[in-house]
Amino acid sequence: MGRRAAPVTSRRVVIVGAGASGIPLAARLGAQGDHVVLLEAGTAHMPDAAWTVRGGMPDLPSTWTYDAELVPGRPWRIARGRMPGGSTAVNGAVFQRPHPDDFASWAATAGAPWSYEACLPALRRLESDRDFPDAPVHGRSGPVPVQRTGADDPLTRAFLAAVVAAGAVREADKNGGGPSGVGLVPRNAVGADRWSVDRAYAPLLAAASVEVRPGATAQRIRFQGRRAVGVDVVVDGIHEFVAADEVVLCAGAIETPRLLLRSGVGDAAACDPAAAHVLARRGVGRNLSDHAAIDVSWRLRGTPPALGAAWTAAWNAPAGTVAGLGVEMLLAVLPTAAILTGDATATGALDLRVTLAEPLSRGAVTLGPASMVRYGYLSHDIERAALRAAVRAADGILRSSEMADLVAWVAPEPGPLGTALHSCGTARMGAAEDPDAVADAHGRVHDTENLRIADASLLPHVPSRGTALAAVLIGERIAELMAAE
Repeated sequence: MGRRAAPVTSRRVVIVGAGASGIPLAARLGAQGDHVVLLEAGTAHMPDAAWTVRGGMPDLPSTWTYDAELVPGRPWRIARGRMPGGSTAVNGAVFQRPHPDDFASWAATAGAPWSYEACLPALRRLESDRDFPDAPVHGRSGPVPVQRTGADDPLTRAFLAAVVAAGAVREADKNGGGPSGVGLVPRNAVGADRWSVDRAYAPLLAAASVEVRPGATAQRIRFQGRRAVGVDVVVDGIHEFVAADEVVLCAGAIETPRLLLRSGVGDAAACDPAAAHVLARRGVGRNLSDHAAIDVSWRLRGTPPALGAAWTAAWNAPAGTVAGLGVEMLLAVLPTAAILTGDATATGALDLRVTLAEPLSRGAVTLGPASMVRYGYLSHDIERAALRAAVRAADGILRSSEMADLVAWVAPEPGPLGTALHSCGTARMGAAEDPDAVADAHGRVHDTENLRIADASLLPHVPSRGTALAAVLIGERIAELMAAE
């Protein structure tokens, strides 16, 4: 008798980071039959039913904290989610799709798998759109509920009217792929009830039997030559090795390049000197793309609406309308103190947030010990001119006749330069011969084996409309591409 063939065993995929990209990726790979181990440094869980805005301040147990520099000489401190769900558990629950123009630009650098048409099935699969369930571009049975708030709110309606009067296109569905304009902001929330990815994908993770390991902080990727064989982690102060047939980094646009640099992947001078140098890819940690932001503060006559939302409407103004570059104005319906701390009872001024939606400047992420995140904002004259023009336009909207009955006071000067916390591009996709590309269109790190990236690090530049939904899409899309391989 012939020898019986050995049974086929599933590959062991170790995913670093249970955030916006890592959880969707883990759920889909597990459903495809892979043995998935999902490592997450954080341990805290947010309650399922809670107010949609939660504090994401530095120095909390639920956040990573980084020293940053916005422009030379302008220090800053930032926080990112450090718990299951990542920053989707602490952000403002804005869930806007990248615009088709963003996809076209990404595809020009990364290839056809990142075109709008190629990504649309994944965009539909990840959502359950409560407002447009029958629209052909939307999904109605995906894990993340999407809903818009503020249609009946007087403040939101006045803002929409003021922006339309200023010449904007009315955008009925900001996730519909049409011309950019002003409209209600899609949110991964139903009323005041947030659906972070840990909550939204929990049934899928359970059904796929994904092994989730909270409290496991990744220290280094372990290599044999240039083949990744697992991850060194620390759990409760004890060092462990987690073996893998494939390692996928989903730690975000700050931690993913830092993990690569700690593991000897990147320019030798930028890598951890204690680690063996594995591979020189100069793009690791470079090409940081993010939205510079300025708030125009104002005070409302009366009390803010009880909507349980941070932001309700946005004007996405293409280049040539408000400024020489594309800009976004985001209407806050809660005081800044409430948005930053998660305290729904906090009072104070409201803000009209102005962001540079199409930044040209690029920054970097390093291992420290000084500023670990250098944004390099506003290094081009056209960016500074665009931001000034956008601030003037925002001031005009607040002083318009459409908002006159609601606005009691507008700050005579805008606030200081800040960041929208939409970091991307620090291990971007591109062809192997592109010296600044780190990975290919499937997230595979060039010149390595069994090492992949699946988070916003991959994007050649920040999308014009925020990053939360884009990060979820990346997890879904990389799972599709891995299955196709």
